[in-house]
Amino acid sequence: MRQVRKTHVSEVALPWSDGLLSARIKQVGERTVALVPELGLHCYGSSQTEAVFRLFTILLKYYRQLHSHQIRLNEKGKEHLKLLSVWVEGIESRMKMSSDERQILSIVGAKH
Repeated sequence: MRQVRKTHVSEVALPWSDGLLSARIKQVGERTVALVPELGLHCYGSSQTEAVFRLFTILLKYYRQLHSHQIRLNEKGKEHLKLLSVWVEGIESRMKMSSDERQILSIVGAKH
């Protein structure tokens, strides 16, 4: 007879995806699974932090792979690229400095 395990699943919107992608995190035994159901991607880790970090790196690798092979993509691949493009653009925009921040850095740099 199979042993029934209770699993707790938490679902959150993937940051910077405009709500188009979600991430689910669940504990299965001693392992944590992080997944993006819209893309069918999942990663395992011994902790939530490890699983989420692996998922983040896999999403970036998958985006780069799709982006470099755009010509050969089928409809599913094109849709995944579209979803991930919004996500990557959101990350890039958060990492860019505003003009005010650049001005402050140039003033501080000029003093040294």
